[in-house]
Amino acid sequence: MKNKEQITTVAARLRNSYAREERLLDTLRRWAEDPLKPKTNKGNLRINPILVLLAVMTLLAGCTFLFFSLVQP
Repeated sequence: MKNKEQITTVAARLRNSYAREERLLDTLRRWAEDPLKPKTNKGNLRINPILVLLAVMTLLAGCTFLFFSLVQP
């Protein structure tokens, strides 16, 4: 394979891979959706319950830290 042919082949492969790439918002939405049932009956997004649990635990830990660090004995 000559250099010119190799460059055009690589360029065509790059164009194909970039053409299939999703937007960042679509990737994040797919990452956050529930893997078992991603849509509700109305077609809305259903959030992964593990992510909800992690967010609540992080919020509680942050509030506890702030309470004990800001309260004067």
